[in-house]
Amino acid sequence: MLAPPVQLLEKLQVPRPLASALVVLSVMAMLAGGLFALSGPAKSWIEKAPQSLHRIQQKLQSFTKPFDDIRRATDQLQEQTRTVDGAGPKEVRVVRPALIDIVLLGTPQIIGSILSVTILLFFLLASGDVFLRKLVTVIPTFRDKKRAVDIARQIETDISFYLLSFTSVNVGLGIVMAIVAALLGLPNPLLWGAMVAILNFVPYVGALTSMAILGMVAVETFDSFAMALAAPVILLVLVALTAEVVTPMVLGRGLLLNPVAIFIAIMLWGWLWGIVGVLLAVPLLASFKIICERVEPLHGVAEFLTT
Repeated sequence: MLAPPVQLLEKLQVPRPLASALVVLSVMAMLAGGLFALSGPAKSWIEKAPQSLHRIQQKLQSFTKPFDDIRRATDQLQEQTRTVDGAGPKEVRVVRPALIDIVLLGTPQIIGSILSVTILLFFLLASGDVFLRKLVTVIPTFRDKKRAVDIARQIETDISFYLLSFTSVNVGLGIVMAIVAALLGLPNPLLWGAMVAILNFVPYVGALTSMAILGMVAVETFDSFAMALAAPVILLVLVALTAEVVTPMVLGRGLLLNPVAIFIAIMLWGWLWGIVGVLLAVPLLASFKIICERVEPLHGVAEFLTT
């Protein structure tokens, strides 16, 4: 995704190592600025999450009252049928760290991973066509050398187009949702817009998670049940329009992926890399599909990955 701006700087007579450093530093500066701007509201919501959940539970009490009655009746029945042996049950409490403590404990590992990825990204951009040249060197015939270069260029172009387009669609969805949140009167609309944009990298699961979080925020913010439903319902409509209209128009039907393959990729990369793997699962799957389409022996794999 970052190769085209590096190549553009090279055409302006900027040395490739310097161009790579400028692009990487610019991207990191933008990400750091966005995280810094959203860190305050995010930390505030994380810290007050237990109180917020308690208030939400109180507001939803009228809807959950029938289930609470059933639970109390079941508890009473169990109490009556329990054998009394003279010793009362002992209370066991599980002491858990606060949510903000859990987040902060993982911060050093996250910072280390970001630094490692940033350094690797710089070396990959600065190396340019080194690996392609080495590949051409080991291929015996000129015809195969030319074919390998053509395939590599096509794969690079297609993957760059996919990543840029997919990211642009998600950013656009996040911007629209931030505007909707501001119009509805939700606090910190930029935070919710950024959340929607990031989670939309995970199809289906990400949208459901965003709707659940927005629903909880809306229930806490508004007294009207209709207003509380507005934000998640509008997000559902926007996600449906994005998936069925915008994404096919931008990417084309040929780059749409099989839902079964998407879920398998999410489970696999989530198991390997956690939340980062979940977010990267679909871009990695699409990149693999593009490679399979360009390499003739792998055409059958690409067919299985297509809708």
